[in-house]
Amino acid sequence: MTDPTGSETTRPAPSATASSSPSAGTSPSGQAAAAPADWADQVTDLIVDTVDKVRERTTGPVLEISKGIVHAFVALLILTPILVLFFAGAVRLLNWAIPGDVWIAYAIMGVLLLLLGAFLWSRRAPRTTPTK
Repeated sequence: MTDPTGSETTRPAPSATASSSPSAGTSPSGQAAAAPADWADQVTDLIVDTVDKVRERTTGPVLEISKGIVHAFVALLILTPILVLFFAGAVRLLNWAIPGDVWIAYAIMGVLLLLLGAFLWSRRAPRTTPTK
């Protein structure tokens, strides 16, 4: 069984005197019946295990989705300035390498990005249209 902090907990084993007490009684087959404390522990363990399973199936996926959203947001915050600086540096490099006005560097970057976009567009999955 796991407590809310995540560490394993164990219940103390019932003492030998509890199972041999006269109030425990015997079953028709001659075996000693379980002590009331054992029954309470079993019910408690069943309830805790059921709640753990329900929590695992409900909040587990929600936690994974929220972690993914947080990681995507952090990646977006990190990658945005990197991409801006990359394109600014690429334009400056092209402007230095190709003599003339800066519009030539912009035109070259535009054509490269247009070709990249056309390639990615051709690789997309086709949209399935419902038949009527």
